Amino acid sequence: MKNLTAGTRVQAHTGSNSMGTMFVYETFRNGEIIKVNGKSIRVRLDDERRITNGKTTSEKETNITATFAFWKIRDDNGKVLYKNKMYGIITI
Repeated sequence: MKNLTAGTRVQAHTGSNSMGTMFVYETFRNGEIIKVNGKSIRVRLDDERRITNGKTTSEKETNITATFAFWKIRDDNGKVLYKNKMYGIITI
């Protein structure tokens, strides 16, 4: 697992697709890690961008603190995934 520290910038992604692998509705949330625990990270999300059919539909600033739990390590590239039901997945 990578050595995470507070202050690292991350991006959470959530989306839904219709047919195939193209996302129809996506949300990207950018933030900063504020605390690292053994199996989770706490992130302060400071902005959000919503995309529909590949075009930005809204952008806004947020001030949300969320905990992302360790989910898994990808087999194909070794990246670490953290997951939060409400805010999506962070890939590090």
